Amino acid sequence: MLSNIGITLITLTLILSFLIIYNSILNLKKENNSINKKIYNYTFYQTIFSIISFLTLLIGFISSDFSLINVFENSHTDKPLFYKIAGTWGSHEGSLLLWTNILVIFSFFFLIHNKNSNKIFQLYTLIFQNFLIAGFLIFLLFNSNPFAKIYPIPLEGLGLNPILQDPALAIHPPLLYIG
Repeated sequence: MLSNIGITLITLTLILSFLIIYNSILNLKKENNSINKKIYNYTFYQTIFSIISFLTLLIGFISSDFSLINVFENSHTDKPLFYKIAGTWGSHEGSLLLWTNILVIFSFFFLIHNKNSNKIFQLYTLIFQNFLIAGFLIFLLFNSNPFAKIYPIPLEGLGLNPILQDPALAIHPPLLYIG
């Protein structure tokens, strides 16, 4: 169930990236000085879907849903909640999803906080940001899917990478990416 939800949300986020790129290119051709409201809406929904996809993976880790390969390989039922949460970004797949989320959130903040900037600057920035976001999402879906299923479903996971089983090392990936 979580696998289908996560893949759907990532796919919707990818579609919204393409819609943002397309509408930004169309908006560049218009003579007016305002950005189309569709672009604001698409960026907002892209952010919401991206965050919910990450929260879906987080729920998989917290609930020890070992039907997801990523959870199976990076979690264990005996781990404290803190390390289950850290397991969300403790793998390549989860880390890539976190990175994509940060890109999407900063793209949204850029658009919201630069309303008075030059329209051309804003639109070109959105276009390039969304090309990067789309590239990461395509790679995520086809090569490093954090929502890939495993069958038969194991009863127990393998556990978090021992290197990340330290509080400082467990929180460093989000802090590093936000920086």
